[in-house]
Amino acid sequence: MGYAELIETLQQLPEDKQAEVLDFAQFLAQKAKKDEPQVRTLAQSSMARWINNPLGVDDFKPLSREEANAR
Repeated sequence: MGYAELIETLQQLPEDKQAEVLDFAQFLAQKAKKDEPQVRTLAQSSMARWINNPLGVDDFKPLSREEANAR
């Protein structure tokens, strides 16, 4: 079925039925969009909150590179 045939068929329907067809087509388009896998970046992930706002620990001093490699 091509676009021309679809439009011709729609034009034969009463206006309220045309609206139903449009609503259904929009529903299907929205459903198809939800079914697509969404690619998320690290900034959009649940880990972003912890990366952007790390927990503060009193008297915490991170190891230097040398200290970390010495262990």
